[in-house]
Amino acid sequence: MCARFTQELARQAVRDLYRIIAEDDPPPLLPRYNGAPTQDFAVCRNAAGGAGGAPRREIARLGWGIGRGTRRSGPPHINARAESVHRREAFADAFRARRCLVPANGWFEWIRAGKQRLPYFLAPEDGGLLSFAGIWEPAAGAPSESFAILTTAALPVLRRIHDRQPAIVPPAAFDDWLDPATPEARLLELAREPPAGPYEIRPVSVRANSVANDDPDILNPRPELFAPG
Repeated sequence: MCARFTQELARQAVRDLYRIIAEDDPPPLLPRYNGAPTQDFAVCRNAAGGAGGAPRREIARLGWGIGRGTRRSGPPHINARAESVHRREAFADAFRARRCLVPANGWFEWIRAGKQRLPYFLAPEDGGLLSFAGIWEPAAGAPSESFAILTTAALPVLRRIHDRQPAIVPPAAFDDWLDPATPEARLLELAREPPAGPYEIRPVSVRANSVANDDPDILNPRPELFAPG
């Protein structure tokens, strides 16, 4: 599961990573250090138009959680399992036709130590941006367009923290992920096999447990507090 992630984006880095053209320049990208469901985030997706009707990429702000603010029962869907996303009624149409990339610096997971929940920040060792595999839905009665992040089995190096992780699309596969004509088998392959890393597994302050704490300090390493078992 991915229920919290960081999105601190430099405008030029986003342009370069996703090859955004000037007319689709991203809107102001406000940082989220402890981003949570129902909040708005930047995503990259194909937009209609372009030369000869060819798709072009744009950065849009979408709410995290498909179904938020609608009358459907239960909480919004923030994650979709890569193993079943193509079969689930709630996700199948979006998986076929409305895929996106969710830029992230890293994500949080927790382990339990007695009554405590101890947070870890999982991120690339080189500090680069990740692109989570996402699907999106039009507003259709909700306050805004929305997205969900695909999850898959965690890489072996990360399983001591959690057995699931966000599905991550490498830059070489961005075109395949966003192209509506990409075969389902290729999409499932991308969603189920995240890049190997290397990843940093960083213990951070328990302040990260509260979504009210959304500042850079929660990302500071706190190895003196605890260590993975």
